[in-house]
This record gives sequence, C-alpha cells and structure tokens, in this order.
Amino acid sequence: MASPAPRKTHRYATPRQSVTPPRQRRMVSARPAGTPSRRTEDIAAVQDVMDVDDVQMYNERVLGSGRETIYARTDEISVAFHAALPFEVRRELKGADFYSQSWTGAVDAITGYALAASSNTCFVWHHPKPTTCYILPCPPSSQDYAQPLSAPFHALVPSRSRSEPGLVLLSIRGDIRFWDSITSGLAGGGSFESINLELGEGEYTSGLLRVDGQIYIASTSHGRLFRLTLTSQSGRHTLSARLFAPPPAPGLSLARLLCGEVGRGITADKELWTLSETRVQRWSLNKEVLLSEVDVREAVGNVEDLEGVDFGVESDGTLVVLVSYAGSEQETAAMALDQYGGFGMGAPVPRRIYALVRLSASTKRGEVAKFEVGGGDGGVIEGIGGGMKIDGVTGVPYATTAVSAPSHPRLTLLGGGAVVAIRFVDVVVFCARDSPYQDRLTLKAPNTDQILGLEQEQGEGAGPEDVLILTAGVLIRARVDLGRVRTFDEATGRAILIRALLTQAILYGSNPDNPLHFSFPPEVDPEALMTGAEGLSRAVLESDPEIIRPNHDLTSQLTSRKDRLSWLIRFINDNAALRKMSQRSRQRLATDAEKLYACHQLWLKMNEHLDAGASHSLVTDAIHAFTAAHPLLHPSASHDVIRDFFRYRVTEIGRLIPFMVERVERTGEGAMREVGGAVVTILQAGLSYRAYNLAVYGVELPMIKPWTSRPSAIDGVLKLVDTATRFALDPSKANTKSASRELLPELATVFFACVQERLDWLDSPIAADEPGSERDHIELKERFDQLRPEILETLRLTSHLLNALTLAASHADFRSLAALLHQDTVYPPSSNPHAHTIEEYVDRFGGMFAREVVRWCMVHGEARVVFAMEESGRGEWGKYMDEYWAEEEQGGKCDAVAWLRDLGQGRWSVAGTRLLREANGAGDVGVKHFMLSVGKLAHLAQMQEGTGADETVLDAFHDSLDFISVQEKMLQEFREPASSLRGKQKQSLDAQVDAVIKAKGTRLRAERRHGLLGIMKIFVRQVLQGKALSLEDAVDMLTLQDNVEGVENYATALHLLAHAEVGRAYHGFLSLRQSSFRRVWCRIYNHDDWDSIRETANITDAQLTSRFRATALYTTFNVILLSPQLCQIPGVDLDPNECLPVPLMPEIKSRFPGIQEDMVGDLARDYRAESSGVEGLRLGDVYHRVRELVMLDLGYTREGF
Repeated sequence: MASPAPRKTHRYATPRQSVTPPRQRRMVSARPAGTPSRRTEDIAAVQDVMDVDDVQMYNERVLGSGRETIYARTDEISVAFHAALPFEVRRELKGADFYSQSWTGAVDAITGYALAASSNTCFVWHHPKPTTCYILPCPPSSQDYAQPLSAPFHALVPSRSRSEPGLVLLSIRGDIRFWDSITSGLAGGGSFESINLELGEGEYTSGLLRVDGQIYIASTSHGRLFRLTLTSQSGRHTLSARLFAPPPAPGLSLARLLCGEVGRGITADKELWTLSETRVQRWSLNKEVLLSEVDVREAVGNVEDLEGVDFGVESDGTLVVLVSYAGSEQETAAMALDQYGGFGMGAPVPRRIYALVRLSASTKRGEVAKFEVGGGDGGVIEGIGGGMKIDGVTGVPYATTAVSAPSHPRLTLLGGGAVVAIRFVDVVVFCARDSPYQDRLTLKAPNTDQILGLEQEQGEGAGPEDVLILTAGVLIRARVDLGRVRTFDEATGRAILIRALLTQAILYGSNPDNPLHFSFPPEVDPEALMTGAEGLSRAVLESDPEIIRPNHDLTSQLTSRKDRLSWLIRFINDNAALRKMSQRSRQRLATDAEKLYACHQLWLKMNEHLDAGASHSLVTDAIHAFTAAHPLLHPSASHDVIRDFFRYRVTEIGRLIPFMVERVERTGEGAMREVGGAVVTILQAGLSYRAYNLAVYGVELPMIKPWTSRPSAIDGVLKLVDTATRFALDPSKANTKSASRELLPELATVFFACVQERLDWLDSPIAADEPGSERDHIELKERFDQLRPEILETLRLTSHLLNALTLAASHADFRSLAALLHQDTVYPPSSNPHAHTIEEYVDRFGGMFAREVVRWCMVHGEARVVFAMEESGRGEWGKYMDEYWAEEEQGGKCDAVAWLRDLGQGRWSVAGTRLLREANGAGDVGVKHFMLSVGKLAHLAQMQEGTGADETVLDAFHDSLDFISVQEKMLQEFREPASSLRGKQKQSLDAQVDAVIKAKGTRLRAERRHGLLGIMKIFVRQVLQGKALSLEDAVDMLTLQDNVEGVENYATALHLLAHAEVGRAYHGFLSLRQSSFRRVWCRIYNHDDWDSIRETANITDAQLTSRFRATALYTTFNVILLSPQLCQIPGVDLDPNECLPVPLMPEIKSRFPGIQEDMVGDLARDYRAESSGVEGLRLGDVYHRVRELVMLDLGYTREGF
C-alpha cells in the first residue's frame, strides 16, 4: 500500500481553498473542513437553568455481534468505535505537535496491522488486539529540505511463514530500512537492513508503493522511479533497488509522481499507473515501457495552478483523479463560509479547490475533446495510446488554508468506485458516483487530532463497505451502505439530512470520547432546518424510542430528555444556524424546552410530596381526571397513567392546570398547599426557564401565544389567588399557620407575570392581525388595573409587604407602590416607618415613583407631607410636584394646592390663573372670595413686575368678585328676616328659610307658584349655609324675590348673565343662558301693575311719565342702556314678544338635575304662567315708550336710537 508524505512544493507554502459543490450532503462536518487554524476557540456551553447533572448521552448500539459505541449514524453511513490505540502510541500522540512535526499512518487490510510513524519512530501493532506494540527507529530525515523532520514513507511486508509482517521505511532523502519481521521492535528494532537510493542534487522521494509481496516502487521529485525487489536466500530476505528505466517523466522539476493502489492500479500483466503534474501514465511494470498517457487539465478547463493530487482506478478501468487548483474570489468566499464560518472573511486566505475527474477509455481513438472552459461531460481527451472520455468533474467539499498541518490527501475507492473516500488531515469526504450524495466525517479537535490513515476492509459489492479510519486518538470503523448511497435523492434527502444531523448531535455529540464533530452545511434549507428541529424536539417530548432510551426511572428519563433538547439548541447555535430559523420556530423550540422543564419540576415536587409521608396526591387525581377527559392514544401507553402523562403528554402540561384548580375548589384549603404549589411550580418553571434562555433560543419578546398565559391558565391562577385570599383573611384563622397565607406571594407573583405576558402579546403587531385582540387587550388591562391594587393590598394585610413592594416595583405599578408605603403614619414624613424605603425608591425610579407619591398625598388630603419633605432639604420634591401638576394640568385638577407652590416660587400669573379656575368650582362663598382675592393680588403682582398680564384674566377676576359681592349682599338681606326668630327657631335652618320666603316671596306664595317657590327655598338654604350659587341660581334668586325695594336686582341679574363666560363662571349650555335671559325679562315685565299704570283717566302726561319712571322696566333700562356694548349682547335687551318662549321639560331637568318629577311639572306650569302674564299685558308700546324715555333721560338724541 502507498502512504506518501507531504510533498514539499511552492504550492503548499500558500495553500488554496475549495468550493463546496451545490449538491453536498454532510453527515459529520467540522468547524473547519480543511486544515484548521492553530487558533483554538472555546465553544461556550449553553447555560441551562434546569440545573441537571452532567450525564453521558451517547448511545451504545448493537452492530452485528457485540456492543459498539456509535459515533455517528445516518441512513447511508454509520461510524463506530473499532479499537483503541496501544498505550505507547496514545502517549506519543497525546503531546504531538502536528504543525511542527509530521505524522503518517496506515491500516493494512492484508496483514491486519496498523502503523503510525513520526520522523523518529514507527509504531506497528495488530489493530484487532492492540496489546502489543512494536517500536522501530525510522531512517534519519534530512534537515536540508523545506519541511524538516518529515515522517517516512512506509510499506508493510506480508509474510507467509510468520504472523508478524515485515516493514519497509523510506526517508525523504532516500534512506531505506527493512525489517523482515517487526518482532525486533520488541527489542529496540536495531536489527534491520539499510540501503540508499542514489538521488540527485535537490531530489527527494515522493512515495512508496507495494505492488505485491516482493515488488515495491519508490518515486522521486524528479520524476524517477526505483524498483525495490525483495528476495529470499537461505531463509533470509534481502531488499535491492534499481532505477526504473526509462524515467516516466524525465526532466520534470518537482513532478507529482504518484502510484495507484494495489489491486486497482495493477492488471494481470503488472501495469503501473503514475500521476505526474496533471498527466496520468500507464506503464508496463514487467517491460518498463509506456502504454498510454493523458493530461487531465483539459477535463477541468481553464483554471489557475492545476495539479494532480491522487488517483485510483475503478473496477471497470475508469480513472478517478483528485485534482486541486487555486480558487476564484467567489469560490474561496463560499468555501470559507462553508467550512470556517466567518474565519478569514475580512482578509481572505489563499485556498485550494479540490475536484474529482472521472476518465474512461474512449472507443474513438484520435478524437479530440471539444468543450467550453471549465470542463464538461462527454468530451474526449487525446493522449498517447488513445484518448479518454470525460465522464464527469465533481467538486469535493474541502479546502486547505495557509496554516495547514503537514498532510497529503489520499483517496480510496469503495464498491469498485461507487463511492470515493478522500482522506484529508482532519476530514474524510465521501463522494458518490451514481447519485448527488456527498458527506463528511470531521474531527472534533483538529488542533490535537489528525486522520493518519484510511483503509477499506471489505471487497467490492453492492452491500455495506467497511472503512477503517486511524486517528491520533482511536481507530474507528465507518460502514457505508452502498445501496442507500446509490438511491439517495437530493430532493427528499434534504429534510432527512437535517433530521439526521440533529439526531446525531443530541445522541452522539455529548460523548466526550467521540472524535467527530457535527455541523450543518451553510446552504442548509431554512424550511428543512425548522421542520427537522421542531420535529425532533417534539419527538423528544413524546419519548420517541429512537431518540429516548426507555427507562423506568422517570426522573432519569426526564433528565435525559432535557439534555437532548439542550444539545439540540446548542448544536444549532454552534453552527450559527439559529439566524436561519423564524421567530415562530425558535419559540416553538423554546416552548418545548419550557414545558419539559416544567414537567420535570412538577415530577420532583410530586415525589417530594409522597416522600414526605403523604398517602394520597391530589395532583395525581387531576392527571387521572385529565386523562379521562382526554384519553391517551399513544401506542406505547401503559397502565401507569401518571408516568404516561410525563412520558408522552408533556406538550399538554398547560391544559392540566384547570383540572388541578378544580381539586382546590372541591377540597378547599386542604388542597392549597399541594395543588396550589404544583400550579406555581409549573408556571414558575416555564417562566424562569424562558427568561434564562431567551438569548440561547434567540427569542424576541413578546412570545407568540405563550402557553403560560393562556386565558385558562390566568383564570386558574386567579381562582387560586381568590381562594388563598379568602382563607388568608379569615378572622377565625388569623393566629394559625395557613398554607394559603404562605402561598399567596408566589401565587400573586405568577398571576402578575402571566397577565403581563398576555398583555404584551395582545399588544404586539402580530396579535393585532387577529380578530378581537384589541378588545381582549382593553378588557384584560382594565381587569388587571382593578385587581392589581387589591392583590397588593392583600399581601400587605397578610404580612407580605416586601413581596407586595417587589411586585409593584417589578410591574412599574408606582401608584400602588406609593399607596403601600403610606398606610401607616404619614405626617410628619420622618414618622413614616417606610421613609427610608420611599427615599430608596425615589433614587431608583425618580419622578415615575415620586409623582405617584405626590398624587397619593393630593388625593388623600396630605399635601402637607410633600411640602414638608421639600422643606426638609429634599428640594427635588418641589420639582416632582411641578411635574405632577403639569401632567394633571388639564381641567385644573391640582389647582387647589398647586397655587401655593406657584406663589412660593413667584409664579404670579400661573398662581392667579389656578386660583381663578379653582374659585369657579369652589362651593363656599368665603373660600371663593378668598381665592379670587389672592388670585387678583397675584395677577396685580405680575403686572407690577412689568412682565405683562392678560387683561381678560383681570376682567374675569373683577366679574367673579362682583358675583361674590352679589351673593354676600344677598346673604345679608336674608339674615334680616331670620334675625327676627326667637329660641330654637333661630337655630333651625328650616325656620330661617321659611322666614326668608315669607319676607321675600310673598308674590310667589300669593300666585301659588309652587315650582318657583320650591327652587327658591333650595337657593335660600344654600345662601344661608354660605354655599356658592351657580350663575343661573343666583340670577333666579335675584329675580324671584319680591324686589319691592330692590328693583335694581333685575339689572344686576342681566349684568351677571351678560358677563358670564362659557366654561368658567358659566357651566351650562348656551341655550340655558338664553333661557335665563328670557326668565329675567318676564319677571321684569310682571313686576309692575301695568293695568294701573296705563290708567290715564284724569292724569296728565307728566304724571304718566312719572309712573313709567317708577317701574322696574325703567330702572333696568336705565342701567343697561348706559353701556352700548352691553346692549349688543344677545338676551340683554328683549322686548315682550322675545321673552315669551318657555323652557321644555328636558331643559328644566338639565337646569335642575336631581329634582323630583312633580317639581319639574310645577316649574313648567310656572314658566308658562310667567310668559302668559307678559303676553296678556300687551306691553309692546310700553316697551318702546319706556326705552325712549330712558334714552332721553340719559341725554341721547332721538337720532341716537
């Protein structure tokens, strides 16, 4: 057999990389598929919150007879442990530096021996039983060549007379050592025959080939061959050497001269095949004449720096030539991504591309190939002794780098050439002839391990072929199923490939003794990847026996399944394949792992419950109930319902929760500790696992329909919270230890987490496309906002304040957080037992929390707390108050307190505006007066500073203060009739009201205006109580009383209505305002006895004019006509016809909300009576005469009006 050392050429000083062909299938692949960088990379292990023990997960399977450790398995190839290396070899190779010292090796199928050699020592052993190791010294290696300390070429010599073979070692400078038996290696190996090849200057050996037991061929770099012949004389074997003449490739400097393998390159008449550069020659070994020659360059086409590397001859005579060439930028980039991920992409390293060329004998001699550059099938290459037909050129998925360890690729033909096995330094590549199948076996640790040799163990055939692969650590057997390789279909095999890769990763990747590494090809189809990963994950959850070994110990079985899923995601991440998976697919994998972890934790808790001495488990009852409602249809189901659930129904763990909650509802508090704890365990496990492994699975929150926050889970946990609350707050159990009280914090934590998770999902863009999601989000948020403070308060009441504070803070519920910290003494702030905690939260959350503290103080009338904190040296509280008031500015919600700080800060205009708004809503006349007075002063202070002030605001203060003065005057007038009361009646408010009505409402009582009398009593009561009347109420109060001595009240009422501003002093609608104007004018017209006034018999015009001047109408005109602007306001000046419309019933109800229906009817009748009275008086001419009289008295000319 041949085992050449690496050739020392300029090409290997700058190695090239290769392109991975599009139809590549890889069973085992390395991080680098070519020779790796000497830089080592630590692969970070996936952190696993499951906290499981480190267990061995690799499988042992029975192959044939005996039990073998499987390293890799697909439908086409299975790789298993074959034999260990001798101790001496392991010791030597363990510390070997493969970059500074070359090693070579071989597994010889004829002798049954294996060999490993460095530049100094050769180790030989019988590989089926590596108990004895023969150690022999190598011929010295020259120091004059490009790569010193090269390992020798070697060939084992079969022996018929003894069990141990002989050995031939050939150094790079031509020194040969021959042992007729390796047994001398037990005694140091000093008994050997030594000869030397006569090499020229600069010439060195390039290969050694065993032709048969007696003939060996040595090749050199100058294209020369030496024939080594083994002869026997008197029982002693002697080795002789002579030059093969003529030289196969004379004159070729640094020729690539290699020989085919025995049995494949030698025919019955001893033909010899050689490879020199790109030329393949066939020689007659006996006659030493050239039979044929062909140049494979024409098969590959126009590529740069092409060279032949190795070749073989198929059973039908077809040549299979391994070539390499310098790749283009596109090819090197693709190969770099294929084999090294991102290695070298910033500064591409020169790479070599490898390809297989198949050439068969041409039936048309002399025909010259005609095909495009790049090669092609079907062309014919003209050569000496006849042309050869190009059967095909196939890319090899491998590349070399500039830091490649010493090695020379060698190929082996399996099944007569049906599969080509190519041995590189750290990869074995399998390429099929009759299908697009390609696969790779790659070493896990290429920096400390090497593939030293490869040998086919069985002969040709359609069945499996066994290949022995010698590495620096172990001898492994690869069994290739040629039938499955031949029928491999790329279209359907892609998904099978992914599933096989994933399966191998989780089954065999965890074996620390496995020398192989698993990885995806970069062109892996994303859909196939996701389908394979999800299917495998689901198979683990369902305890697929092909992946999960049956185990009666459920704890161990669950642990093994968890480890399987951990290795699955680790494998995906290590191969940078996670980016090719969609977010949904990633979340499915994460969800499977969450559920499995939750089931494992639940099983442990169930065991703890029973180990504690319990004779019965309610969780078990829940699982039985669930199984009865949803029968298990799994073919492997047993009579153990509980274990079957954990083996085959992990995916349904979320559906079990309602059945568990039902146990609590039936049993009561006695079930809370076990069942409530179990529910908490399930959900906490899922949530914690997810949070811990978000980065591992590449999950982007929110989760898509997370199982931990389905409505059934949320409702179930809420029922447990309600039940625990009821039991925990039961006064009869206040002094007893309660499971509900202990479990309440965990239940609340889980409930908050589940609800928040669902809110996040419903608020996501993906959920927005689902019908009803927006409605569900609104409803759930409102419900959560309502429940959250209640649950937090319950935690406080059950002595779990710290848990409540933690929950409120984690969910940013600062309003509840502020309320929890102000349930004890709040003033002064230093007396609050949580004062330090409040300061910590302010430092931690800033204004978000502080503003809620301000809000709580404002709402609960404790504004002094915030002002006290500001005065105590914490000046930031003033800023937080300003921020809070800015948020609540709309509607003036904070004006009642904010104006104090505004005055303190000299913000006069802001303070005045706040006081004006607050005064408008004040219900007490005194308070209203105070606010308006201070507000006016603040406004005047702003004007005094010269910064400008809004005149309209100043007018508003004047109008409001005028309105207050009207009510204060009204109060003084009402106190006079009330002061006449004596005794207890003087203290009775009702008596005071009656006294005022009796004095001020004589006309209404006489006319039986019950409706108007009723509302007048209401207004009088409010005035006597010091309450502020609304504008309309004050207008009614001014105009409903008799006004015998106060007819100017009508003008005052019109003035108030005219200066009312919608939205400030006047809060009604515009229609109500106009209605009030009409009521005032009706009462003005009805105030006087017009029939008597218009009785003109026996009176002069002067007397009639005097009567007009004594009317309320004249007095009113005399006031309003003084201001032309006032008269322009609609409603201020109404003639008798304009004031007749009567308010309708809805308007009356709007005007007097809350009054009884009877009074509404009475008011409607009274309003109609007022309008009817005015209409019956027919005052049209009087209106104009009195108005004209007023204008004349005011000095207006007739033309002026």
